[in-house]
Parts: sequence; C-alpha cells; structure tokens
Amino acid sequence: MRYFTLLLFIGFVVVSCTKDKVPAPMVSNYYQSQGNLLILKIGTDLEGIYEYNLASTVLNNDSLPLCFSSYSDGINYFNYLKFTPNPDTLLQISANNFTFFTNQIDKINLQYLNSTLPFDAVQFQSLGTQNNLNYAQLWSKISNLDLVKTYRNSNPNSKIGINRIVINVYDEQLGISVPNAKYLIFLAK
Repeated sequence: MRYFTLLLFIGFVVVSCTKDKVPAPMVSNYYQSQGNLLILKIGTDLEGIYEYNLASTVLNNDSLPLCFSSYSDGINYFNYLKFTPNPDTLLQISANNFTFFTNQIDKINLQYLNSTLPFDAVQFQSLGTQNNLNYAQLWSKISNLDLVKTYRNSNPNSKIGINRIVINVYDEQLGISVPNAKYLIFLAK
C-alpha cells in the first residue's frame, strides 16, 4: 500500500508540474501577397493570377499608368505592357500567346471569402478603346478572392484597370479559328 500511495503521489506531482502548452500562432496555408501590382487573366473563368513587386506603383490622379507598346518583326506582331515609370516589361502578347514575366499564382493556394466585395462601376478604368464591357460580370469572377480584397483595402481609391484582348482560338467543331475575348484586370497597392 505504501508503494501505491508513493506512486500516486509522484504521479500527482508530475502531472501538476507540467507546463501548459501555448498554442502556436495560426499559419495560413493560403497565398500571402508579396507584391504591389496584381494582374488577373479572365476568359470564361479566372485563368491566371500574376503578382509583381515593382519599384514604384505611384498612381497619377488615381489612374493606372499602364503603357502599351507594339513591335513587328515583319512576320509576328508583339504587344508589350509596362507600368510607368518602371522599366520592367510586365507581359508580352503575340498572336494567341500571353507571356507574363512573373510566376503564376496557383489558384489552389488562394483564399476565397464567404462574401463578395461590392461592385462600383466608378472604380473601373477601361484601358484602350473598348466599348460595352460588362464590368459587373467580370468583377463577379474575382470579387470573392481575399487577395483582391487585400489590394482594394490597401488602396481603395485606385482604379481597377480592365483591358479586353481578342485572340483567335481554333474550334475543332467548326474547323476554323474564332475570336475569343480575354480580359486583363489590373489592381495596384
């Protein structure tokens, strides 16, 4: 009985002397913003998300200072996009190919919100001569992304740039190439 009481006493001392574990801080498995310019490529659905860390994202009168330039080598026609005054080319478009000069963010790593960000047509800036863009429909495809909310919260008065690009996509059923619209949406911090 003495051994049992002694073991019980030692067990009680050991259990009462253990430290309470402090819970580790929650680490998010979602993509965390690392840049200051976000480009979203939308077709029928969200096709790609690209984030850049530019030296400057100063806005002129809340407009996005995006600069498109073109080049032709006699055979192919190339369009380039820069965010002025940065010298870096953000993307190149040639024929039906988009080349982004940063890594694509995996959509699996994005955090989706339970609610969507409100739509405000005044916040949109059409880039180029594009008429009849359905801003609300495009906004509905990205307005539930936490990454988009992060950008809008950091600079709520900046414009949301939209550029429509029409490419030709081969349709197997028709046997010809048909025009297909792609939209680039630009958000700056």
